[in-house]
Amino acid sequence: MTRVFTRGLLVLTALAACAFASPSRADDFKADVKFVQVGDVKLAYYMRGEGKPLVMVNGFVSTMSLWDPRLIAELAKTHQLIMFDNRGVGMSTDSAENKTTIPQMADDAAGLIQALGLKQPDVLGWSMGARITQQLVIRHPDVVGKVVIAAPNPGGSHSIPASKDVEDKLNDPNLPLEGKIGLAFPVDAGGVKAGEEVFTAIMENGKQGVAPNDFDVSKETTERQDTARTTLWSADETNFENLKNIKNPMLVTAGRFDVIDPPVNAQLIADQIPFAWLAYFDGGHAFLFQQYAQFAATVNAFLLDPAPTTP
Repeated sequence: MTRVFTRGLLVLTALAACAFASPSRADDFKADVKFVQVGDVKLAYYMRGEGKPLVMVNGFVSTMSLWDPRLIAELAKTHQLIMFDNRGVGMSTDSAENKTTIPQMADDAAGLIQALGLKQPDVLGWSMGARITQQLVIRHPDVVGKVVIAAPNPGGSHSIPASKDVEDKLNDPNLPLEGKIGLAFPVDAGGVKAGEEVFTAIMENGKQGVAPNDFDVSKETTERQDTARTTLWSADETNFENLKNIKNPMLVTAGRFDVIDPPVNAQLIADQIPFAWLAYFDGGHAFLFQQYAQFAATVNAFLLDPAPTTP
């Protein structure tokens, strides 16, 4: 059974949440990066906000600084956010031997949660982070609470991939970060403008220290992650099969015009998970940035719902 939100309901949810949100104020927050040993790697992370912990799992070659500052500011009003770098990304270390797979990164996230002493925190994963988060809740259901995935992909033969042109651009080492971010927004004037605004805000956040000035990803890590999210993930039929066994409450979200992880993937996943919530937003792969207020309001409505963590 899937709960599907229409656009109208999403707007009402957003307006209601904004009406009760605390007023915004000048942001003098400074990110304090810390490190924790998890297995054979040392993961970098920082925290922001107050409330129940919400672990943020980012995507392909994306550091903990590549979240929309506006989205982070909204979510930090009601949650203690934990942003971190996956193995080999940004400030986190990697093993000499290539162990980078989606399941391994899910185990890393579980290890981070346990090392920090968090008790069933909620989790939000975007893009490749949504793949990691699916594996996290499948492999470690008792470690996490409620789960939100954005722009997900079910893996194996059930997944609907991006076009070859889009994949080639994502994997092009000569395409600058700004160009890769641009792929995550619609090609219309509104999407291009939104992409430029997000890129500028992310860079400024890093310069001001509101988020770490943390954007470096090596060629080796890029190649390892690309193999993990494409070749290995496409060959894995078990993720889709195991979705039906998830008991943690889950909100599945997607952008209507996503060309990286087409939105039909969200429907496929939500149909597999008992009692999953499903919400679509205007926007592309980075719809949660372009529609940050509506997305944050919907996430809050789901996470603050009195339904228990597990049935």
